[in-house]
Amino acid sequence: MLIIFFMLARRLFSILLVLITVPGITPYIHAAPANVKLSGKIINPTADSIEVSYNDNNLAYYPKKFSTHLDKKGSFKLSFPVPVNVYTIVQIAYADRLADIIVSTGDSLVMTVNAKRFDSSVNYAGRGANIQNFLAAHVLKRGRINQYPNNVKNQLQKEPKEFLKAIENENNLEQAMAEKWTPALPPSFTGYWRTFHLYYNYFFTQQYPLARQMVKLRRYTDTIPPENYEVVKSMPVVFNDSFLQVPSYLLYLTGVLEIGLKADGYTVLGKDTTKYMQFEDSVYKLAYKVLPDKSLEYFLAQNIYGRAKTQRLARTEAQLTTFKQRWPASTYMPLLDKQVGLARRLAPGQPAPDMEIHTADGKIMKLSDLKGKVVYLGFWAGWCRQCVGEMINERMVKDLIRKKPLEFVYASIGTDTAGEWGVIERYRIDGLYTNLFSGWNAKEVQDYGVQSLPAYYLIDEDGNFALQRTPSPMQTTELVMEIEKLFK
Repeated sequence: MLIIFFMLARRLFSILLVLITVPGITPYIHAAPANVKLSGKIINPTADSIEVSYNDNNLAYYPKKFSTHLDKKGSFKLSFPVPVNVYTIVQIAYADRLADIIVSTGDSLVMTVNAKRFDSSVNYAGRGANIQNFLAAHVLKRGRINQYPNNVKNQLQKEPKEFLKAIENENNLEQAMAEKWTPALPPSFTGYWRTFHLYYNYFFTQQYPLARQMVKLRRYTDTIPPENYEVVKSMPVVFNDSFLQVPSYLLYLTGVLEIGLKADGYTVLGKDTTKYMQFEDSVYKLAYKVLPDKSLEYFLAQNIYGRAKTQRLARTEAQLTTFKQRWPASTYMPLLDKQVGLARRLAPGQPAPDMEIHTADGKIMKLSDLKGKVVYLGFWAGWCRQCVGEMINERMVKDLIRKKPLEFVYASIGTDTAGEWGVIERYRIDGLYTNLFSGWNAKEVQDYGVQSLPAYYLIDEDGNFALQRTPSPMQTTELVMEIEKLFK
């Protein structure tokens, strides 16, 4: 069933239910994985192994990786499981080169590539080869798969009409290339390809009201003028469970109902958490009313997973209980249980896990040595531009809280230690710094449940977590107020 809604000014939604067959997209049915075979030969090899990776988990990015060694002739053979009945985007990594393939159950591919001219020489044979050869040609003309969301994102700074025209043009260019390959591509893939790009357009249309205002003000704001939502009101809202295999549909699904309510004037301003929870409840009620079952299951699971560490624990646990009652055998349950367990461990009043801090002068201290001070702990990396920007913005917080027992601790998961010290010195960022050399696999990252960067934690003078959701340095006023509350 395809459910179509059109946002109307001064009204919530006008609802039209239409029974329709969506061409080219097979029904989404979660089932046990089946194997895909990938073999081939690397001409002029520069490395002795090849790796494939993909994410089969819709709630979080936990990539599955499979690798194998090349023989003396540069040949390799690999078999790996993928979900059945859906297309899966797989990344091939060889030395410092990357390639994308989109595979489905039963594909058996033979890859040939010259490592000296990787992109222009890669070729596939076997079952599923036409799709991969299309993607290889796409790299030369339009870039890798992840280039499209970047292209659309770059249009957010434009005026509304120009923005809509620009993203439509981006989509048209993609579909025009696919049409030339239509005789060689299965209808299921062309349907997937259309949906993939269309929903990225919808997703970034949702981002437009806030992004446009931030461009104008050159800073973060949570106050958006009504005229910025006109772009959103022009967007058709389409739900279909068979689209759950498409990454851009999942992104779109997480925010479409909320932005729709805001576009119709249901906006919560200020820091009134009670009103904001009422707003969230309105979103949930609407979701139960309008989303098809599998899309609803994902939407609610994603909301529980995404907000477990930031909203009140009692609210999260109540939501999880309701979810279990409706979908007791949901495939999302293991991750949800793990995330809620993490939220319990990071709740206010719980002790912050200890960690070693390797200082610039070569000394080693522990986080627990800072008891008696309020600690603002941030996880970052030099390649994270948002992290660096927010670290620079912390000067405002430090200027407002002087001569108080407050310590800023920066824990990097990056590998470019020299480059990161260069950032610290260039912008004269005061605080304690340490590098977690194991990156995302570091014990400290696991202990603190860091799942994205930047990540912040406010720790009181007794060494316990102070907040369920710690404001970022960009939320200067709120952060300063919360820190001030902790001084004894």
